[in-house]
Amino acid sequence: MHQAQLSRRERDVARLVARGVTNAEIARSLGLSASTVKHYVESAMRKAGVTNRVSLAIWLREQEGAG
Repeated sequence: MHQAQLSRRERDVARLVARGVTNAEIARSLGLSASTVKHYVESAMRKAGVTNRVSLAIWLREQEGAG
């Protein structure tokens, strides 16, 4: 199944998720609100076709390894 590309910001957020960073920590480090980070995480998971943060991290690793 072909998945949509993540936006630059979704990818930035997903990379931090993959490192185990919480939404609140991501928000502080990127200067975003917690609700905006939550939106980016949910959008990235939807585009990746996954339902949790661990699966998003694995998906991102596979995508970046393939590129």
